[in-house]
Amino acid sequence: MSHPLDFVTIEGLLAYGRALARRASERGLVEPSPVEGSDDDLDRVRAKMEQLRSFVERSKSGFATAEEYRSVREGFIDDHLVFFAAWNALLAEGSLHPLLRATIGAVAKPTYRRPVAIVPRGQLTPTLAEGRIVLELGDDRFWLLPRDLGDRTLFFTMRHGVSQVDSKTHRVGCRLPNQLDRERGVAKADAVGTALARMIGIVGQQLDFLHLANYLDPRTFLHCISRSPNTRQLYERVSAALLQGAPLSEPTVQPALESSDFGWVTGLEKSLEADEAARAFGVETSAAKRLMKDPLYCYPGGNSFFDLYLDVIDGLHRLGVAQKGKVACLYTHSSTLRALMIYLDPRPFHEAFSEFSDYKESQDNVVLLTVEQGRMSGYSTAVGLSERERVSRNTWVTVERVRKDHVTLKPRTLKRVVALVSGGDFAGAGAALKELHVTGQRMGLEVYFVRHGYLGLANNWIERVTEEHTRGMGSQPSSPIGSSRFEEFKQETIQHVAMRHLEPYLRDGVLVVLGGDGSMRGARAIYEGFGVQVVGIPGSIDNNIEGTICLGFQSAVALADHSIESLKATSAAMGTVFFVEVMGAGSGHLALACAYQARAEGLLVNEHPDPNAYIDDVILGTLKRTLGVPNKSHLFVVAERTPHRHHKDGGVHGLVEYVADVITRWPERQARPDHYQLTLATKATILGHTLRGARPIPEDKAIAQHLTHEMVHRLMESPDDIVGCLLAYRERGSIGPIPLHAVTPKQFDWDVFSRMHGNARVT
Repeated sequence: MSHPLDFVTIEGLLAYGRALARRASERGLVEPSPVEGSDDDLDRVRAKMEQLRSFVERSKSGFATAEEYRSVREGFIDDHLVFFAAWNALLAEGSLHPLLRATIGAVAKPTYRRPVAIVPRGQLTPTLAEGRIVLELGDDRFWLLPRDLGDRTLFFTMRHGVSQVDSKTHRVGCRLPNQLDRERGVAKADAVGTALARMIGIVGQQLDFLHLANYLDPRTFLHCISRSPNTRQLYERVSAALLQGAPLSEPTVQPALESSDFGWVTGLEKSLEADEAARAFGVETSAAKRLMKDPLYCYPGGNSFFDLYLDVIDGLHRLGVAQKGKVACLYTHSSTLRALMIYLDPRPFHEAFSEFSDYKESQDNVVLLTVEQGRMSGYSTAVGLSERERVSRNTWVTVERVRKDHVTLKPRTLKRVVALVSGGDFAGAGAALKELHVTGQRMGLEVYFVRHGYLGLANNWIERVTEEHTRGMGSQPSSPIGSSRFEEFKQETIQHVAMRHLEPYLRDGVLVVLGGDGSMRGARAIYEGFGVQVVGIPGSIDNNIEGTICLGFQSAVALADHSIESLKATSAAMGTVFFVEVMGAGSGHLALACAYQARAEGLLVNEHPDPNAYIDDVILGTLKRTLGVPNKSHLFVVAERTPHRHHKDGGVHGLVEYVADVITRWPERQARPDHYQLTLATKATILGHTLRGARPIPEDKAIAQHLTHEMVHRLMESPDDIVGCLLAYRERGSIGPIPLHAVTPKQFDWDVFSRMHGNARVT
């Protein structure tokens, strides 16, 4: 298979750059430097390539900010044409790829993001909503935030919509002073303003429903624009809807909101740009476009999309840190929102870019962002629910068609299965692997196991399975073939190494991946990127994949319940207050299940909109009522990493000391004559990794066997329906595929949370 950019040559790049310079001179929007050819052009480009190789090597040690990266990079530009040719020649040969992995400012995607507290209308209670900022997202969902933003910064990020020079057909960018289209653009801006006003409660829709005060005052909002006139026009239309006649404040220009810099291509029709490239390289326009669509492709006299991505993400992080406790409306461009969507996507940059590389007019118009503890989280929403549903449906159909196009396995041709367990270990993996060997043997298949997940693929730890290997495996805790968290597998170079090791097994073969959401992202990457025939089986004690029960979850809950019941008994006997921390990778599903069935006194989870208020109002409020009640247990379940002000690591850290200190100052806890208090102790118990090593309970073993047996049979009979999918186990034993592109995080069950606290739902 040829490299997708193997047509790119230095001579072609020089010819292409000169053609674009001539076009720029004709338009007069950008005045390029003289680009007449000389005999030493090739030598100068090759010398510049060597300088840029040193820059790429330097990038491996990282840059403190995006500005530092930009400054060092621009230091190599003394001739724009030579730089253009040298940079893109390195891109074509693959030498720039390390830049995508470099540590640059706050741009690196965090391994953990706190979940956004989004509550469906049917699960919203007055207790959850009172004293909170309530944002209506449409589709009967609400985003809850603390009334006092504290160290958070809240951004409403909007793009301008339809402008006079259409970015669908022309390269617009930051150098062209574009205006909103008088009809469609102004109407779109008004629609964004109306939607935002409704979202934050200016219109009062959700306030009538909730009977709550509105805690967001648009008169205090900061407003930031780019230098382009259309963002100022958007600001004027949106602010008019928010302020309802109040005077407008002057917005500030924020560099992080600027559009792409297309340099000499500014204002040029995209079709002419592609034609010039095709002529210069002697290829079809479809091939030439592959160069321009690469995120590292640098426009002559301008920058790359990757440069813009760095400026946007690092710039908004720094803006958030500088404006703690404030709300800002950011008026910007589609390229900015594209950068944000890529950053908020949990996949590596290059994978997310492939999905969001083309940002359509019909896509989301508002991205809500919070910057908290140096991390940026967010949620995107469209103007109008019907538009969101239409776009979502069209996108799903398109991606699903691509999934089916990647299926090469034909019915009744399967000959071998390779299986691995990835990510955090869990109970039930052994039962699934045992069933895979048994069913595979009965159907005449070769079965192979990979030790330690994707790491094993990279190291070629692939072994043929025999009956001896699987004896006793069905009841074994954890993963009998090992597992691992192998972050390096996100790198394309590592994936290529792994694929070379896997290739001998792929002819009429399938790779089975057992794991959680991160493992499924890895499975999707090699399915879509390399055509590996993949099927996923959900396994995670976090149980955080929508539409399925994950292997290991029920066993983890059973083991936790045993420990919690023991702690409740000693709590009732001794009056001790216990805080029990369980795992959950930032989600509270495991903690909720443990707390609910053990009838804990309370539950502190990442999803809660205001953990600090929950500690003061619910945990301390409950203890104030119940301490001293005879034979009463006092136990609270805490999800790991739940942030609060008492310790930077959150969870139980700092919580025990804070609660103990508050209780000792209560008047009723003070010593009195002839009255002796029961000695009070507050203790933290971290169950942690013990839950991963739980012995599988019968329910988990049965689910594992059902899923695996069904998977093998469907692979034989109808591979089109299951390859490229996760096989989900739903309630009452229903088994069905979820395409890997449609695997989403499970929504927190606020209904159970409210029931546990005795709170009625809003009717």
